[in-house]
Amino acid sequence: MSGSFSASSPGGQRQPTDRTNNGNRFVRAIGQVVWIALPVFSLGLLAWVPAGQVWYRARTVAWFLTAAVLLLASAGILVAMAASAAGAGYGMLLIATMAGGAVAAATGRNVVFGRRGPDVDPALQKALDNRARRSEARALSERDPQLALDLHIGRPDRPRDYDDGGLVDLNNASADSIVYVLGWDATVARAFVEERDARLGYRSLAEIGALSSVDPQLLEASTERIVVLPYRP
Repeated sequence: MSGSFSASSPGGQRQPTDRTNNGNRFVRAIGQVVWIALPVFSLGLLAWVPAGQVWYRARTVAWFLTAAVLLLASAGILVAMAASAAGAGYGMLLIATMAGGAVAAATGRNVVFGRRGPDVDPALQKALDNRARRSEARALSERDPQLALDLHIGRPDRPRDYDDGGLVDLNNASADSIVYVLGWDATVARAFVEERDARLGYRSLAEIGALSSVDPQLLEASTERIVVLPYRP
């Protein structure tokens, strides 16, 4: 007996076949047609629903006004029905509301049924945000080192309000901060801080690599999280 899924994948999950995908697309298309025709099927009473859904997604003034007008028109139809009203006025209101609701639904169809991009994993998004903050903080440090010092960029050991995304100022940060952020061995970090303080700091990362006892490969692996600001005793 043929099924709608192929054989199990290596991970143990059954993969959808083309038949399943085609079936899903067909059901989706039928759903959109019914959604667009809802104002007509409901005799105008639900003409505002599609426009309301579009406004909920788009949050624009134009769609809010469209949904509000259709809601008032639907309410007018309901009142007319309750009063057993008839005549040309009622007929025009009914036709205009059904047509307006259907046109609005067709216009906003892609807003409600359009494909959405894949959700970004929160951990990945946080990492990307921190990378952007580090880049911004590093650029600020190059433009205005004094301001960077005042903001305590690269100083997780100091209280601060500015978020630098996880940088370490090798010229001023404590050994514990270097261990915590860069993952250096505690012995290496303490030895580096002693050398740094004895020299009253370094002028650049290149100078640290040339004159300190830190393995250049360790520095290279940590470069993305390092800044070197003027030394403050």
